[in-house]
Amino acid sequence: MKRLCQVFALCGLLVVAGEALAASERAAARNGAAAKLLEQGKADAAIAEFQNALAIDPTYFPARLNLAFAYERAGKVEDAIAAYQGAIAVQPRNFLAHNNLGVLYDKKGQYDLAIGEFESALAVQPGEPMAAKNLATARKNQATIKERQAQILKAEQDAQAKPDDPRASYNLARIHAAYGNSELALQWLGKAVKQGYKNLDDFKADPAFASLREEREFQLLLLKK
Repeated sequence: MKRLCQVFALCGLLVVAGEALAASERAAARNGAAAKLLEQGKADAAIAEFQNALAIDPTYFPARLNLAFAYERAGKVEDAIAAYQGAIAVQPRNFLAHNNLGVLYDKKGQYDLAIGEFESALAVQPGEPMAAKNLATARKNQATIKERQAQILKAEQDAQAKPDDPRASYNLARIHAAYGNSELALQWLGKAVKQGYKNLDDFKADPAFASLREEREFQLLLLKK
């Protein structure tokens, strides 16, 4: 079976303190302190400081972007997405907000949304290398997932059209295993055995099932010789 290309991780971009942009000095100071905390790996403390900066001056945009990035560093992806969306609502043509939001959508497998954000970033800064690379990667990821889904659908249709054919069930199990769907792979392997699949040595030799070999259910299937 053809091995599909890997889904790539995209690069994010940290927004540093920047100019005051007519914001209060207290908000700028909080933002600067929070940026230092983030550099030290203290994401939760940084989040609190960025929030303090925005409480002092909600118009201080660098803190808004930094807060979104800090959420991401803390693993709070949904909060980061909401923060970037809020930043875009304030500054619809902000390159960094669009690019970094696209990165998060890509990580979640929401490639249509990711592509839209990277296109918006490039509309602001045409030809910008990082966003252009991210857009190309998101499109590649989208194509990979569509091809994967098409392969699974074809194998499912084949298994449904041949309800008594153990080879069809075996092939569907291989595809699910290759794409990390362990539970479904084991289900279809079990069905193949019930349908009369005899050469269980194939289970051990087939590289598609390498990730399943330590699974108890997989080992039990091997005992049904």
